[in-house]
Amino acid sequence: MKYTLVASFALVGEATREVYRKRASLLSALLIPTIGLLLIGALSTALEPHSTAQTFLALAYLPCYAIFAIVCHRVVLLGENSLPHRWGMFWTERETRFLGWFIGIWFLYFGLSLPMSIILLYSSNMDVGWNTTWIASFISYVVVAYFEGRFSLVLPATAIDKRSNFKESWSMSRGKGMLIAIALVIPAMILIPIETLLYDTGVDELSPIADLVWLLIALPIFAIEIAIISLAYDKLASPDKR
Repeated sequence: MKYTLVASFALVGEATREVYRKRASLLSALLIPTIGLLLIGALSTALEPHSTAQTFLALAYLPCYAIFAIVCHRVVLLGENSLPHRWGMFWTERETRFLGWFIGIWFLYFGLSLPMSIILLYSSNMDVGWNTTWIASFISYVVVAYFEGRFSLVLPATAIDKRSNFKESWSMSRGKGMLIAIALVIPAMILIPIETLLYDTGVDELSPIADLVWLLIALPIFAIEIAIISLAYDKLASPDKR
């Protein structure tokens, strides 16, 4: 377990350095999808909750995030010159395939997150203390991230035009699932205290601002998590890099 923790932190550090090193290319190429995600977030907050318009906006989030993720995967795995344009990607069959795999992983994430959320809600209502709640949160994140990480290797493969599937991703990540899971959880846990600070004001009028601030903070975290998946795929797909 000690080796897994050390290797997970090393993977997070490597992904963070990679994102920072290629920040200029990422900033320009991610500008358009980032603006799209911010606009969707702002419009969704202004609409009536659970309305038809809000549902359509939620669906529009998926292709925007797909472009965001493909840009990150390609820049990390193939370099800054792998994009067709400095401002990012065009929608092609590759993006459609990527979106299909991403939706499949999203359904998996939702299906696993629901029981984990119920467990967390139960533990918080028991008033067991913040440290126990944090431990429960960490464990639930790891469980979800384990399955998400093992299936997610199909995404970087698709982003760089390799034919892959969930079975191949699961097989490739055998023995490394927990390492990837903990690496994904580490940056995600940073968002928990930030979310608490933003939304515990008790002022409903500040909620739209909190949504935008949270998304601005979350997007760099997302880029690092995408880089983690990219690097994990790169190491596992190349035996000499394991």
